[in-house]
Amino acid sequence: MSKNQLSEKDMLFDSILTERYVSSAYESGIMESLNQEVTAALQRIQQEEQNHTKLFMEVMHNQGWYDVQASHINQSAKAQLNRQMAFQLENRINELEQNNQQFH
Repeated sequence: MSKNQLSEKDMLFDSILTERYVSSAYESGIMESLNQEVTAALQRIQQEEQNHTKLFMEVMHNQGWYDVQASHINQSAKAQLNRQMAFQLENRINELEQNNQQFH
């Protein structure tokens, strides 16, 4: 390998960083889009980028180059997440009901 050439490990790690950056850029577009078709297209593309990242991480992990942390959630965190989701859902339902009342 030439001294100016990246190793496989470095290329994979760089790819992970690039995919993370690209995914966050798509996230901004998704959040700011007012067109549902554009939003759906960006979400599909973002999912592809995230799938690429997972593949890169898996290859690196299998080579012993990347320590993938287990994604176990403890009961307290799970309960907190459930409460937060319920709160957000309730707020969204209230918003929709208010918007619906304005049109009737």
